[in-house]
Amino acid sequence: MKKVLVVLIAAFAVFIITVQAASYEEVLPLQGRVVILDAGHGLGADNIFSGYSEQRRMLFLAREIQAELEARGATVLFTRENEADVLLPVRAALTNKWALQALRDVRVAEMTYSLHPPHLQDEIREIDRLLELIDRIIYDAETYAPIYTNTPFCAYHTVIHPDWQRVLEFQNDPLIRYNFLKISLHSNATPGPAINTNIHGADVFMSTNNNPRVANYFTNYSHVDITYLFSDMLLSGINSAGIQRREIIPHHWFVIRETNVPAVLVENGFHTNSRDRANLMNDAFMTRLAAVYVQTIEEYFSIINESATINIMPINTHMYGNAEPINGNETKEEPTPDPAIAAYISRIINLTSETLMYTNIDDATPVASIAPQPVRVLGIHGEWALINTWLGPKWIMF
Repeated sequence: MKKVLVVLIAAFAVFIITVQAASYEEVLPLQGRVVILDAGHGLGADNIFSGYSEQRRMLFLAREIQAELEARGATVLFTRENEADVLLPVRAALTNKWALQALRDVRVAEMTYSLHPPHLQDEIREIDRLLELIDRIIYDAETYAPIYTNTPFCAYHTVIHPDWQRVLEFQNDPLIRYNFLKISLHSNATPGPAINTNIHGADVFMSTNNNPRVANYFTNYSHVDITYLFSDMLLSGINSAGIQRREIIPHHWFVIRETNVPAVLVENGFHTNSRDRANLMNDAFMTRLAAVYVQTIEEYFSIINESATINIMPINTHMYGNAEPINGNETKEEPTPDPAIAAYISRIINLTSETLMYTNIDDATPVASIAPQPVRVLGIHGEWALINTWLGPKWIMF
């Protein structure tokens, strides 16, 4: 643990220098960024099917990603570094600890030149208090995780512990929002006993603020826009690598629900499907898949940091009937978004109620409905919007 924290502190020392320096030598593209790789299930919780082991293959993928990220200057942290299983509360707590520790290190450095040191001292003391709380979960999850977090999960859990809420609220700090990313790596399986081996493809799960199963727990995730951005980019890359894109799914998995950094959970295909399984068991394919992750991560950080000084969602996005822009803003001034941001973000809208979908505009009968969630708009035609769905492009009326 000490070694990990030393690496993290060193990374953020570089981050502080690059922020303050008026001019500096060229740095690596991911210098100062922290990527937390959560390699999913370990021994005892492993998913094994026809010679495939999820815990081994996802750890292999994580290590392939790590090598390329570190070559680009990123700090890479693992919640599971070997085959041993790590409990869900511990994996979430480690994520929160690394984020708060990095923030503390930066605040301590700021003390040397701040005109308002008492304010920083108060924040450092608050972070220290929360770090002690998090350590209790890391070292005795069975006792403390049920006290502070929603575990065992209950959809009707109406009260979040105020200290844990404070941990999650640090997500709003720019250092965490723009420099941290957590990816939980998994492969999927269709439920038994009659396993459908035909289902295949990749999904990405993310937290949203309109999930009814956690509506009474915590609904102030500020990363919905950028985690959707990353999810959309990553699925496109995975599809190009050879595992079919499925969908972005709002969900409440523990490792993304209970963390204070932008986080996604990725199902890299179905190991119950022969084609996906063959890819996941092939080292050469996994190296290509790791390259997709690395390229997506680099592009993602480039996009969100170019947008850091403006509202990442376009201010003039219209409210279409039962759809509204994520993080909508009443401000009248309209900053001109970067073209790269517009390409990925300006067409994301948040569906706030169940919405009917049609294959063609003139169809009388809908093919399905889509639950409330962020969706990417591919095109507009009159009163209709073409959106990206798990069924392919579909039309909704606004």
